[in-house]
Amino acid sequence: MNIASIVFRQILMMFLMMGIGAFCYKIKFISKEGSTTLSDVALFVVLPCVVFTSFQIQYRPKILYGIIISFVLGFAAHLIAMGAAYLLVKGGTKEHRIIERFHIIYPNCGFMGVPIAQAMFGEKGVIYITAFMCAQNFLIWSHGVSSMQGGFKKESLLSILKAPVIIALFLGMLCFILKIPVPEVLVDTMKTVGNMNTPLAMLVSGTAVAQTKIQKALLRPRTYWMLFLRLLAVPVIVICLLAFVPVSEEIRLITALGISAPTAAISTMFAVKYQKDVGYAAELFAISTISAIAAMPLMMSLAELLF
Repeated sequence: MNIASIVFRQILMMFLMMGIGAFCYKIKFISKEGSTTLSDVALFVVLPCVVFTSFQIQYRPKILYGIIISFVLGFAAHLIAMGAAYLLVKGGTKEHRIIERFHIIYPNCGFMGVPIAQAMFGEKGVIYITAFMCAQNFLIWSHGVSSMQGGFKKESLLSILKAPVIIALFLGMLCFILKIPVPEVLVDTMKTVGNMNTPLAMLVSGTAVAQTKIQKALLRPRTYWMLFLRLLAVPVIVICLLAFVPVSEEIRLITALGISAPTAAISTMFAVKYQKDVGYAAELFAISTISAIAAMPLMMSLAELLF
């Protein structure tokens, strides 16, 4: 199965799950309060399980090197996206600028990236995209949280460091590097909980989409500027710079894959949690995901050509 087919299949699955969430909201099976609760479960219980169990692999120096490089490149890619977002997103309301910048900076590298990385490079691909995700999670729970709160607050630093996903990241790396054995039954339990990550995120996103009018979003010229920045401008800049980085082709391709994904589903969950314009966040998420069916294969073709 080629990359375009894999991308199309993942997007179709995503929208089917979002459709279930939207349907549940429309028939009042899931309320706004229920959506907030589900969002908290996904962010504070399920996602940490995903992060921790991703490091439950056999230690090999070469793999550790690849993880470190993937993490560094992922971190750098997000910083590039951050620079583009703050330089090129102007005007509009302050609340919308926060959502728009989040939309540009943070791609949906988990759900979109993992299956494609696995199809491209097998187990190593999954490990490297996970390292990219770890860099993203670190930034999301530091920069992302502070931006959604309206600015960095000194008192929030401790709460960021205490965030379950950050704790899971450090514990997972510690167990991997020091070869600390974790009981199999505990790992299997956490993996089972982690399997809920994508469905739960999509259900929450679906409830958010149910509160929006996508047609109105498509009539706004600003929407297309945001799509251009997220799906074309940022990936092209990162891919062109990656062409000069002296690391393996597979790590560069994984980095390109991660940064080329559409808007992260967590953008809608954060909008719910921090009481931002959920409808606007859901619009950008939904439209960028639809557009990614054409943009992601194009970006990966460019990466393969340059690398």
